[in-house]
Amino acid sequence: MPRILLRYEAAEAAAASDEFELDYETAKKMTRVLRMNPGETFIGFDGRGREWDCAIVSTQGEGKRPYVRAIALNERESVAPLPLYLCVAQALPKGEKIDFVLQKGTELGVAEFWPFEAGRSVARLFIEEDGERAIARARRWRKIVEAASAQCGRADVPEVRAAGDFATVASEAVSAGRCFMLDESSDARPLRQILQEEPLERAEGIEFASDAPHVILLIGPEGGWTDEERDWAQRYGVESVSLGSRILRTETAALVAASILLWESGGLS
Repeated sequence: MPRILLRYEAAEAAAASDEFELDYETAKKMTRVLRMNPGETFIGFDGRGREWDCAIVSTQGEGKRPYVRAIALNERESVAPLPLYLCVAQALPKGEKIDFVLQKGTELGVAEFWPFEAGRSVARLFIEEDGERAIARARRWRKIVEAASAQCGRADVPEVRAAGDFATVASEAVSAGRCFMLDESSDARPLRQILQEEPLERAEGIEFASDAPHVILLIGPEGGWTDEERDWAQRYGVESVSLGSRILRTETAALVAASILLWESGGLS
């Protein structure tokens, strides 16, 4: 059964068991791609943890402006939030690698993404960039996590924060919760060893994802961390960790480390 993200007004109507109209892009997909007709059902979710069994009441598609009107039949049982609120702070890699991290990280259960510009980032965010380009990039990233949430069965959609710089991200990271910095340096300790010595805090019976223990994972750029970034992290209590002797690509490292942390917290059990 198709899973459809309901925008705010549609979700509010679904919660009240009222009829609602889908937004233009969603209606276009449902009528022209999925070829859905009145009477067919789908799962609607609000991106914040609630979802409903819905049925199409009326449609308008070929040759006209796409239009879909639907109604919620019943609310589905909510899935309990993961026991770890994981933020992946990813130094922006070149090309479309960040798209891969957003998509696969969403499937794994990452709660938040925070792209940033590091000292050795190949891709640059803030040099001669206008506002329209930044807005378009943010919209594209948002669409990626929305589509990934619909595909993997999540009722919530991860937050993608506005792109920042290393100093801003790292300063907030140490105050938000436990913070790990992936590093290929010989001074970094194996993540496995650190988790054995000090396991992640586990939370049970939480109602909202934001109530779970927060962990931030700092992922460096293709060129690695600068000495200044390492010094800053050490001064402020960031835990420098490694994933072994192999040098992983930045997008690979992000997903491997996220998988380990979510598994250790019980989020993938």
